[in-house]
Amino acid sequence: MRSPFVLFAATASLSAILCEWLHIPLGAMIGPMLAVALLSHVTGKLQGPGPDAHHGAILIVGIALGAQISSDLFEKITLWPLSLLTLVLTMCAVLWAVGYLNRRIIKLDPLSCHMAAAPGNLSLALAVTESRGGKLPQVAVYQSLRLALITLMVPFLFVLPDTSTASVAAFTQSDFFMWLGLLSVGWLLTGLFRALNLATPGLIAGVLVAGTVSFTGWLSIQTPALFVALAMMLFGWKIGIDIVRQGLKVLIFTIPPALVSTLAAVLLAMAGAMVVHWMLGFPLLDTVLAFMPGAFQVMPVVALEAGGDGLYVTTHHLVRVLSMGVLIPIFASVWSTE
Repeated sequence: MRSPFVLFAATASLSAILCEWLHIPLGAMIGPMLAVALLSHVTGKLQGPGPDAHHGAILIVGIALGAQISSDLFEKITLWPLSLLTLVLTMCAVLWAVGYLNRRIIKLDPLSCHMAAAPGNLSLALAVTESRGGKLPQVAVYQSLRLALITLMVPFLFVLPDTSTASVAAFTQSDFFMWLGLLSVGWLLTGLFRALNLATPGLIAGVLVAGTVSFTGWLSIQTPALFVALAMMLFGWKIGIDIVRQGLKVLIFTIPPALVSTLAAVLLAMAGAMVVHWMLGFPLLDTVLAFMPGAFQVMPVVALEAGGDGLYVTTHHLVRVLSMGVLIPIFASVWSTE
């Protein structure tokens, strides 16, 4: 076969169908992640779905989230600032505490240990690690494993088989043309936002387009389950390739300490989520998904599948990534001198 793309696409699709048939939570994403990783290791090929497919998957999730926007949105978000502040403080605790834990269990310099614990903005964490002389390959491996472990862990905790409430199996002819229009306009906006180097351009475009339609009450948007499954399959495919890219031997030796530090980060995040749940009354499902220290593209999908507030979850993950983008360079100056 001249190009492995067809083989990888078929593997991702078939594994997604099989895992969904077996009623594995978020099987359309977890199946391709594991199957593609195995295929990549066996063949030695690192064939991902491509950036356009990835942005398209994020666009679908963005439209599904935008469909949740209603005219009473502004009444719902009055307590969000306190929740977001608690999130930022919690992520700072994760960055420092898990970084110190890493310094106890792995033999890396202080900067690399804390960058390996960074709960968001991976590209910046890697850039800071490289520019300040840290151990870039090890940090990349830890971050890849953190994403994979959280992706595997959360669906089994919060998504039960056959409980999805956010999508429908199919749509009518009028829904088809509506989605064709939403995807077309959303894709054009995605291209514009990509040219402007905005973070998660597909997500922003999808929420903007669908949210405008939904907020005005012009149309009622029904998200087909097939679309959500397609997005999950593409996410799983990409994550699987990213994992194998780090090298099997390195991964095997890194999994135990990465599991310990990931569990510590998740426990700290859940503590912050519990505080917000108790103080502000947000559903525990929403706060826990919103406070997860990673897997930005996965958590909104989990919220959609579990019937949570996808907008609340997505907004918090955006703030998590942006806040880490501001704080990581500041904190890195301290760790570089230790």
